[in-house]
Parts: sequence; C-alpha cells; structure tokens
Amino acid sequence: MAVIEIGAGTAIPTIRNLSERLGSWYRAAVIRINPREYHISPSYISLACRALEGLRGINAALKHIF
Repeated sequence: MAVIEIGAGTAIPTIRNLSERLGSWYRAAVIRINPREYHISPSYISLACRALEGLRGINAALKHIF
C-alpha cells in the first residue's frame, strides 16, 4: 500500500496527520508532494515539487522497477 499526499499544507493538518497514521498503521509507504511544506518523518518520502512533476517522477521511478 502507498499513500500519496499532494498539496496538503500545515495550516489545516488533517490530511497530513491521516497520511502519517495510515503509513504507521498499515506499514505503508507515504509520499508527500508539496513545493513548500514537504517535510515528513525520515521513514517516509518527501518531494519538494508541484503535483504533476512529483507524479511524473514517481511514474518514471516505477518504470525502472517494473
């Protein structure tokens, strides 16, 4: 399972908190995509970019795996 969080900021942390809880509960990969507020716990992945750029990067990385 993977949680991809896009554009969730710190002003209303509801989604950010949910993403991290799901990652913890289900041992899922969590990827946070946000150009300014991208910080996340070291066990997860943060991408300091815009949404489309981040999704294209994930897609390119997965093509090398599969």
